[in-house]
Amino acid sequence: MLSAVLDGKTLPEVFLKRVALAPQSRALLSKVDGQYRPTSWAEFHEKSLGVYASLRSHGIGKGDRVAILSNTRPEWCIADITIQTLGAVTVPIYQSNTADEVAFILKNCGAKLVFAEDAAQGEKLKAFFAENGKPLPVVFFEAGVEPGYAATDYALFSKCSDPASAAAEQQVSVAALLPSDLATIVYTSGTTGQSKGVCLPHSALAAEIRAICQAIELTSEDITLAFLPFAHVLGRIESFVPYMGGITLAFAESVSQVVNNLGEVKPTLLFSVPRIYEKIYAKILSDVDSSPSFKKKLFKWSVDIGREVVRLRSEKQPVPLVLLGKYEVADRLVFSKVRNRMGGRIRYSVSGGAPFSRELCEFFHACGILIMEGYGLTETIAAIAVNLPGDYRFGTVGRPLAWTQYRIAEDGEILVKGPALFTGYFKDEASTKQAFTSDGWFRTGDIGEFDDRGFLKITDRKKELIVTSGGKNIAPQKLENLLKQIPLVSNVLVYGDKQKYIVALITLAEVETRKWARERGVEGAEFAEVALSEPVQKHIEDGVKGINAVLPSWESIKRFSILPNDFTLEAGEMTPSLKLKRKVINQKYAEQLEAMY
Repeated sequence: MLSAVLDGKTLPEVFLKRVALAPQSRALLSKVDGQYRPTSWAEFHEKSLGVYASLRSHGIGKGDRVAILSNTRPEWCIADITIQTLGAVTVPIYQSNTADEVAFILKNCGAKLVFAEDAAQGEKLKAFFAENGKPLPVVFFEAGVEPGYAATDYALFSKCSDPASAAAEQQVSVAALLPSDLATIVYTSGTTGQSKGVCLPHSALAAEIRAICQAIELTSEDITLAFLPFAHVLGRIESFVPYMGGITLAFAESVSQVVNNLGEVKPTLLFSVPRIYEKIYAKILSDVDSSPSFKKKLFKWSVDIGREVVRLRSEKQPVPLVLLGKYEVADRLVFSKVRNRMGGRIRYSVSGGAPFSRELCEFFHACGILIMEGYGLTETIAAIAVNLPGDYRFGTVGRPLAWTQYRIAEDGEILVKGPALFTGYFKDEASTKQAFTSDGWFRTGDIGEFDDRGFLKITDRKKELIVTSGGKNIAPQKLENLLKQIPLVSNVLVYGDKQKYIVALITLAEVETRKWARERGVEGAEFAEVALSEPVQKHIEDGVKGINAVLPSWESIKRFSILPNDFTLEAGEMTPSLKLKRKVINQKYAEQLEAMY
C-alpha cells in the first residue's frame, strides 16, 4: 500500500528507516538445511553493522568501488546496501562472467575489495591479481575457501564487536550522503561488444523504486522469489523493492530449482525475464501433448475461451455471461492447475530484459497470472514503461512511468529524460557523449511507437533491424517470439540482413523433444540423432508453415536449420540475462547460415 512507501533521498536512508519501523518483521527468506528460514530486519541490520565495521577497517570509504562476484543470495543484499551506507560504490559482476571479463571490470572500475561467492569465483580472480601485482582483499560468502591467497570468511567479516558504535557511525555516514553521489556502477552484459560501466546515482535509484512502489499496490504480506542475477538491473531493482515496499525477499536455490521453490515459497510477486516463462509454458505444452486426446481438446478449448476473455478485459470491454460461465469451467479444470504449479498465490508478475510474446502474456493471464511486461535499460534503471493491473494492453510494454519524459525521434528511436537516469559511462566520455542528443535526451537504441491509447510498443533494437536486399525492414525479435511458440522449440535466431529472404537457426528443448520423439518410436544416444530425425523435422516444418501463413511474404521464414544443441551462456552465445549474442552466433554458425542461401 502507498502508506508503506517510505520517503528518502537515498536507499541507505530508506533502509535504516525500514529497520527502525519494523525491526521484527520478515525481511528475507532463504533455504537453510533444507528448510526456508526467515531473517528479520533487525537481524539483517545486525549483519550489516558487522560488514560496515569490517569495510571501515579495510579502509573503504566514500567513493571507493567494491565488487560483488556471486550468485543471488542473502549475503549479496546485505553486502550491497552496506557498501552504499558507507558512501562507497557497489560494482556487481555476473557469476557467469569469464576470468577475462571479471579482470576487465575490476581493472576498469578500480575496485578496492571483492566479495566473492566460492572457490570457483576465486579462481577467476587469480589472473587479475597476477597481472595487478598483488591481490585485493577478498571476502568469501562460502566458508572454508582456500584459493591460495589471503582471504576472509564472510561469517567472520559480518560479526560486529561493538554494534552500538557501528550503528552510530553508520547513521552519520548515511546522513552525509548526497542524492547526487554515485551508488553503483552496473556493467552492461555486452550483446554488441565490450561492456560499459553504467553510473547510477542514489537519486536515480530512489526515484525508480519509489515509482514502482507507487505503481504497484504492495503490502507486508507480499513475497517475491528472487532468482535473477543481481548484476542484472531488473534483479537488482527486485532486491531494492523491500526497503520501500516492506515486502519479503525470498531466494530460489538456483534457476533450475525455481519451479520447485515456487511451490515452497508461494510468492505473490514474481520478477523475471521472458525465458523463464517460456520454459514453464514449454513444459506445460509438452505435458499436454503427452495427454489423452480428450485432455488435449479440453486444454485447447480452455485456452481459446481464456484468450477471448482476457482480450475483452484488456480492452475494457464487458464479458458476456455465457462466455464468463465457460471461463469459470476452464479455470476450474485447467487454469487453476497452472496457478498451483507456480505456487498458487501470484497476484501479478513483471517481465523485462527482452521482448515478451503477446500469446504467452494472454495465456498466463487466462490462467489468472497477470504478467506485466515492462521496458527499460540498465541506463534507465530498469523500467521506463510498464503495464499495470487494471491498465494494460497486450503486445505493448505499457504506459511510461510518471518520472519519464519521452519522445520518438524521426527514425523511430525512443528518447528519454528524467530523474531515474544514469549519469554516464564510467571512464568513457566518448560513449557517454554518443548516448545523448545535443539537447540532453538519452538515446535508448530501441525503435518504438505509441498506440491510440498511449501504450508504448517496441518494434526492435535500432542496431538489430534486418534490412533485406529488397529494402524491407524486419524486426527479428518479433519473428523469433512467434517461432518459439512451436512446441519443442527452445531458442531461435532469425537472419537475413542484406539477403534476399529470411532464414532461421532453431534449437530444441532436449528433455521435451526426447520425450516427444520416444512416443513416436524415435530414440538416439546422441541428441543430434533425435533433433535431426524425420518426425522432429516434419513437426518443426509444419509449425513454421503455420506461422508463415499469417506473415507477409517478405517476413516469412523461407528456410530453417535445426541445431543439435541449444544456445547457452557457457558457450558465449547468450548474455547473463539470457539474450542472444547475435554477432557471436552469426560467426559461429556462418556455414549453416550460408548453406540456406
